[in-house]
Amino acid sequence: MFKQMRNAARIIVGSISTVVGVVGIVLPLIPGIPFLLVAAACFSSLEP
Repeated sequence: MFKQMRNAARIIVGSISTVVGVVGIVLPLIPGIPFLLVAAACFSSLEP
């Protein structure tokens, strides 16, 4: 149960970070690369 909640939280944070990172690449006000790195870290640490 705890593993499923942790995976769900990582998917949510990774998805939000991906969206903000892509918007940050287009807009010069928001740095995009750190958000994409956070998203990569969230998605790479998912457990089956």
